[in-house]
Amino acid sequence: MKPKILFLHGSGTNPLIFRIQSRALVSLLTPHFEVVFLPGFHECPAGPGVLPFFEGAEPYLKWLSDSTPQEEKVHWSELERLVDEVERQGPFVGVVGFSQGAKAGMELVRYLENKGKEVRFWVGVCGTVPFQGGGSEERKKGYRDSLGLGRVSKTASFHLIGEDDPWRGESEALVGFFDDGTRRVRRFNGGHQVPLNKGVNQELVDWALAACKL
Repeated sequence: MKPKILFLHGSGTNPLIFRIQSRALVSLLTPHFEVVFLPGFHECPAGPGVLPFFEGAEPYLKWLSDSTPQEEKVHWSELERLVDEVERQGPFVGVVGFSQGAKAGMELVRYLENKGKEVRFWVGVCGTVPFQGGGSEERKKGYRDSLGLGRVSKTASFHLIGEDDPWRGESEALVGFFDDGTRRVRRFNGGHQVPLNKGVNQELVDWALAACKL
């Protein structure tokens, strides 16, 4: 059986939409891995850029409410719900998350590491930083509080950051949640999206294979 990779979609999308968004990457991964797309836990409006192309593809889903740090902390009291799904459908060698899904994936692997159940790798595509809601000062304090819970120290990380992403600052801050000895940062020409460039995606796949010693 192929090793499994967990895919976590962004806010306001769903597994079907994320599969289409990440089609270039998935096509390169599937000869080596089984990819599993998990649906978020909460319904919400469509995310940026989803409409009108994905009109009628409801329900649109998210992992948590992060309009304020306080709301996000409340939602992450249910982190074990995500862990339960991972244990039920796993084991997984890696996690790939886009936007809010990257943040959810970071919280997941940090939790698993603390429980001695780490995965081999995490990939964040245009990820947002924990406790991103509120004004700029509240946002900075929020992610620093979250960083105080500890870095991901054993799981290898690959950070895909869009040069023109409006949330690029969030992605850059998320890099700091991972140990600098086990992380790679790859910036690409594009916005808040999963890159379609074959070279960028092949670089990621080669890295994932090396991380799994395949």
